[in-house]
Amino acid sequence: MDEDRKWMARALELAALGRGLTSPNPMVGAVVVRDGRLLGEGHHVRAGAPHAEVVALTQAGPAARGATLYVSLEPCNHRGRTPPCAAAIVGAGLARVVAAVGDPNPRAGGGADALRAAGVAVEMGCLAEEASALNRVFLTAMRERRPHVTLKCAMTLDGKTAAFDRSSRWITGEEARGEAHRLRSEADAIAVGIGTALADDPALTVRLGRLWPREPWRVVVDSHARLPVTAQVIRAGAPARALVAVTGQAPPDRVAALEARGATVLACKGEGGRVDLADLCSRLLGLDVLGLLVEGGGEIAAAFLEAHLVDRVAFFVAPLLIGGRSAPTPVEGAGRTVGAAVRLRSVRVRAVGEDWLIEGEVAPRERRG
Repeated sequence: MDEDRKWMARALELAALGRGLTSPNPMVGAVVVRDGRLLGEGHHVRAGAPHAEVVALTQAGPAARGATLYVSLEPCNHRGRTPPCAAAIVGAGLARVVAAVGDPNPRAGGGADALRAAGVAVEMGCLAEEASALNRVFLTAMRERRPHVTLKCAMTLDGKTAAFDRSSRWITGEEARGEAHRLRSEADAIAVGIGTALADDPALTVRLGRLWPREPWRVVVDSHARLPVTAQVIRAGAPARALVAVTGQAPPDRVAALEARGATVLACKGEGGRVDLADLCSRLLGLDVLGLLVEGGGEIAAAFLEAHLVDRVAFFVAPLLIGGRSAPTPVEGAGRTVGAAVRLRSVRVRAVGEDWLIEGEVAPRERRG
């Protein structure tokens, strides 16, 4: 129905207001309507705050009885930091609930069944594609039990991430760098390989005119604990949010030195002397990392792709040509044949200042569930 789509679109618009702020919860918006009239609306602001449905019902008050609730995600049926939304909906006397997509969280799901059992009409699937795209990070984490991984890089038009002398500041312009920080602000963790950490000494903080209030984990994949204790990734933000992923082959004194500076060290399974990325992702999920932004370099990018752990790519392309047979590229490793190339779908290209941002979803056959 056109009316249902209209109000669900509003619920999705509200949900998007929580972008980058609600993790580990999903972004959710809700609208209470009766006879074509808006009675109340709201969105989930942050984890621990009232859920969108409760905000909308509170705004609607007694007028909610007999009304319809439009919500971007199936109402929860779980008591955590907040009471179950399904119970609040039943208590408010709503006649009908329209939800865009189901909640795959095994702890919180089941709201639709609880509502139906209480006599509330429930319909699912209105603007499901749009709702799934909005909460792709949450849905991937819940369904596949690992973080949603975005591979991000900045490169020249001829595919170089730095010059032959390894200089790379700045390949892209100010607008593109600002957009890159927006991507960081939506992630729960930002990761680089030890090669990039040693060469560039990145801070991996979110800088949008100020430090972002919800600080992502700053992750260095460092099998042998080579990261200096003076690295910016440790000094630039809260040390406890700096995470170094090592293997059992890491020297104990190096591990102890990193921990003494406040860094979190994760001892992961090793595969050929390197961190097992699937194990790392599993461990990160346990730290409420639902969205992981992998920023490079080329070897760690190739390793994530070879492990079938990349869900999405975001490549910034600058209108520059620098050449150089030894200049690094976004994805290195052993390489693939054209027939075995990683395929993208739903590709979107847009201008960001003088640069372009190319985004796309990795085809399902290239992803690990």
